[in-house]
Amino acid sequence: MSAAPSDRPRILTVGAYERDNFGDLLFLLVTEKYLPGTQIVAAAPFAADMTDLLDRKVVAFGDLLREQEFDAVWSVGGEIGGTTVESAYRMSMPPEVYAGYTDAPYARKREMLAESVNGAPIVAGYIPTPGAFPLNAGATTIVNSAGLTGVRSRPVHVREEILDGLRRADAVSVRDTTSHDFLNSVGVDNSLVPDVVHAIGAIDPFDRDPDADNVVVQVSNAILRQVGRKRFAQALAESRNLDGLRIRLLLAGTATGHDSFEAMEQLAADIAGFAPSREVEIIADRRPMDLVDHIRRARVVLSSSLHVRIISASYGIPRVTVTRPKPTRYAAHWDAQMPYGIDVPDLDAAFGRALEIGERDEVLEASRELTRLADSNVRSLADLVLTAATERTPAQREERATERITAYEPLLAQRLACEPHEHRVRGELDEARRELRATRAELNATRRELDEVRAATLRRRARRVAGKVKRRVSRRG
Repeated sequence: MSAAPSDRPRILTVGAYERDNFGDLLFLLVTEKYLPGTQIVAAAPFAADMTDLLDRKVVAFGDLLREQEFDAVWSVGGEIGGTTVESAYRMSMPPEVYAGYTDAPYARKREMLAESVNGAPIVAGYIPTPGAFPLNAGATTIVNSAGLTGVRSRPVHVREEILDGLRRADAVSVRDTTSHDFLNSVGVDNSLVPDVVHAIGAIDPFDRDPDADNVVVQVSNAILRQVGRKRFAQALAESRNLDGLRIRLLLAGTATGHDSFEAMEQLAADIAGFAPSREVEIIADRRPMDLVDHIRRARVVLSSSLHVRIISASYGIPRVTVTRPKPTRYAAHWDAQMPYGIDVPDLDAAFGRALEIGERDEVLEASRELTRLADSNVRSLADLVLTAATERTPAQREERATERITAYEPLLAQRLACEPHEHRVRGELDEARRELRATRAELNATRRELDEVRAATLRRRARRVAGKVKRRVSRRG
């Protein structure tokens, strides 16, 4: 079933915006600003109602690529190279749904994943394989602002399918040097460009206030567990370089594995315990552009999120990033002047450094240059897409489709030949894990029973000793 005819080019933008994750939602909102006059369809592996955050429903791209024709398919960005349907499912589904998946036998897990994408042939969660969808095999394909080193960890038969699709893409842009070097090593043409979200400073300019009275703090649950929540709170509460600044706690995402309001409430209470006079507030907003506005109104920003740092850079806000691999690698290459890779004992000094250099012309100019580079790249990609949509003939599209489908067929055959062996091994591993979980549960139950027996024994001994003492005291009396 094709969509109704339209004079406007139809662009399928694919990204991880079926869940609440700040950066992934911004990929969509920034990209679509460069495609005026087109019909943008936001798609992910799974359909989701994102009206509250994006004013739209997100559709499942597998369904649409099989049923409707698009002029371009645009993967908008993120660490998507190693993302499988399974890992996307884990991050996107409510915890209770994923718990049911975790507890299911391996065969049922396969069924659940297939059902979640309506049986679509998807091997990379956010990079559709052009040849797998004949109706759109001739469409322009863009992969932008991506981290793709994760492709290396995929099984060989899957890796080759992904790489073939990347080699046949019209444009591939990556944001980190590791992805750039990897793709060069396997013959994928690509460009190394700052993350597209830097362009937000060009499409939504804002005059920052160098005398703002607040610090915005974002930290993931994982970082709080790693460094210790109370230790982190104490560092904020006792930071002399934050004296006079309100602390505003912001969540970069509430999806599985990200941030949580519960953790922020605990952090706020801990800060108040160390410094009762400190004003602490939790930002309740969840819409992406509202979060952008909070960040750009800060005096200084502390984060574990890459995109919170990128937004800060886009508006020239002094910024500090805690130790975490992804933002550390990114900052080392693109944004090395502002502190990054900071451990808790060094936070106060990092705040001082960021505030000290934040007004320097060369620092502000470096931030503006990142915005210019990102803006220029996405403009060139949009021009490529729009030119192809208006100038590519049906015959040319059909020729591209035939080439991609022909290349895909042997890759599909290889994957289908390998999958039974993969599923057998994974099934055995999954069953072993299930047995291990059951054994651990039994062991924990036995330990609890043993603890209860020990406690009861100690109580009986205590009563006997108390009785003996009481009788001795009575005899002496």
